[in-house]
Amino acid sequence: MIRITTLLWIALLMVAGGTVMHVSYQVRQVERHLSQLNRDTRQEQDKLRILSAEWNTLNDPHRIDDLSKRYLTLEPTPIARVVSLEQVPMKLSDDQIARLAAVAPAKGAKGAAANATPAAARKPEVLIKAPAQRAVAQPLPVAAAQPQDSVGLLLARMEKHE
Repeated sequence: MIRITTLLWIALLMVAGGTVMHVSYQVRQVERHLSQLNRDTRQEQDKLRILSAEWNTLNDPHRIDDLSKRYLTLEPTPIARVVSLEQVPMKLSDDQIARLAAVAPAKGAKGAAANATPAAARKPEVLIKAPAQRAVAQPLPVAAAQPQDSVGLLLARMEKHE
């Protein structure tokens, strides 16, 4: 008969073989997962390179300059319009708001006459007068600085109702 130790060795070899197979399948699964992660990482890096190249193209200063010249009608700000923050009025007074409200209907009545003269032919309004003896620009009184568009008038009316 077969001795008990032989049977024990056969059982032990079967358990060891099963364990080796199990570990081998786990290693294969981990390797597949690792290769998938490496592929995903490479794809994300490629996407980042593409986005970086696109970002550099979109933010090229020459391209932005060409687009601004093509689509925006910007002009340099005259130095006479540059003032310090202390010289800018922060809130309109009640009498200034009333004057703005009175000017708004009068402008609406002019309508066609104002549109007849081209913008280039009109003389620009001077917002700041600088005395000859001083190098610092001084603003005109606040009453002279009136909003010329509907947004400014709307803001003035909203402040009046607050």
